[in-house]
Amino acid sequence: MPLRTSLHRLRPFLEELFALRDARATIAPSLQAGIISSVTVVVSCLLFGPELGAISLLGSMLALWESKRPLWARVRNGLLIAATMSLSMTLGVLVAPYRWATIPVIVVLILAAAVAYYGFLLTRGPGPLLLFYGAVLGTYFGADPGLAWKIVGITAFAALFTCVLTLVVLVADPHRPEQRAIADARRAVEDYRAGVAGESGTDTFSGAERSRRILASAYGAVNRAWLALNSAHPGTKGRGHRDRQNQLLAINRDLADSVLKHSGIPGRIRQLTPDTPLLLGRPGFPFLLTHALRRDSVAWFTAWRIALAAGLAGLASELAGIGHSYWAILTAALVLHQWTGRVATTRRAVHRAIGTFVGLFVVALVIVLDPGPWWVVGIIIVCLIGQDVLVPFNYFLALILVTPMTLLAIEATGQGGSPLVLLVDRLLGTLIGGVIALAITWATSTRFPARLLRAQYTRVEAAIAAVERSIADGTANTAAGRNARVELSYELTHHYGVADRASAEEPGLAFLEEHGESVIDKGYVALAKTWL
Repeated sequence: MPLRTSLHRLRPFLEELFALRDARATIAPSLQAGIISSVTVVVSCLLFGPELGAISLLGSMLALWESKRPLWARVRNGLLIAATMSLSMTLGVLVAPYRWATIPVIVVLILAAAVAYYGFLLTRGPGPLLLFYGAVLGTYFGADPGLAWKIVGITAFAALFTCVLTLVVLVADPHRPEQRAIADARRAVEDYRAGVAGESGTDTFSGAERSRRILASAYGAVNRAWLALNSAHPGTKGRGHRDRQNQLLAINRDLADSVLKHSGIPGRIRQLTPDTPLLLGRPGFPFLLTHALRRDSVAWFTAWRIALAAGLAGLASELAGIGHSYWAILTAALVLHQWTGRVATTRRAVHRAIGTFVGLFVVALVIVLDPGPWWVVGIIIVCLIGQDVLVPFNYFLALILVTPMTLLAIEATGQGGSPLVLLVDRLLGTLIGGVIALAITWATSTRFPARLLRAQYTRVEAAIAAVERSIADGTANTAAGRNARVELSYELTHHYGVADRASAEEPGLAFLEEHGESVIDKGYVALAKTWL
């Protein structure tokens, strides 16, 4: 009976552990990224041998960044990420002889990478981890400088080769990302217009909140489309690009018209003319910099929590005498690399611990079977594609593949040491990193969310005031007015991410959300009024 009762109590946890989210739309881009990464790994193994070539896995992850970027944006971003990965690993190798300095250097690098990622990359990648992952590995491989510098070169080659492959997929249709962004914006605006029409005058909280959320999605999609079009330079010449701009202007205008009608604001919406000023997709660098470095910004809050957890995890693993302390550092960073609320973070840490434990059995089985080097490469590729596809569906199942993928790639270099020690260190590092990440999550989840949410409302109100001033003094369509509009759009889009995560941390913040609803409504109306 006790056993049956225990199993009954575990059932909800087990169901949640294996539950699959509806992420069918991610299958095609995930497969594409996995195949591109796999091609890079195979080519690297052919050039450098299967033992060293397997470590190209890190550089091949650049494919995860490129699914929605235009052609030239892929070139710039690919070169930037490839350089960052390579320089990060170089820094790790250089600091490796000075063991006392490794953890402080990694902490500073994590701070810089996380702030840069959350503050400046408006078209998101897989997370800031890849920006400092190389440094963490570099401190480990740096024990053998000859091998370490080979691995730095292989990582740089893999990242650049992957960048080229992400361009090849656009050869047949080089403007597909821009067209897809415009189509997404059109669909989101149509959803909003249909949702408003279907409200039938209802003024319930759920109806108003649903309409507000759909509106936020519509403006977010429109803003991402402008970002995609404006990031396509120097490929912004010619009639085709102007046609795409006109399509997006019409979509933006229709959205403003719907907002004004729904809000009961009289006035005639402006017609599109050849001299209608284009909108911006990205706030300026000074705005993004000051926004990210504010004490109460999500970027800074996320960055210092990751850095603190990683530093403490590294220190704890060093004191415990774990030979592969980088596992604890990376686990702590992975658990906290997104601010998702303490319950979601706890679930993520538990999934990571169990997934790692199961994955270690897979690694142990491979070690016992002792396959040849190319068989190991094949296993790495299967895990690589599988985890790319599985992550959106179920984080736990994906982690079962992540552990053998990374461990086998490292063990193939001959630097992993004894297989048994490698497995034990991986398990202990995961537990140490996860526990420390959870401790920091729960210690910082009571006071900071309210502060971040209040600060975000203050920024939204200031951005609204700037747009309303531009409308009042007739400068809404000047460069300054357009900049004020894109900054307000950024703050409004940013708001829901802050509100949702703050409420997940502290449900008692509902009173702040009620105050914010009128502010958010006022912000979207201000954006729409610039079209009068």
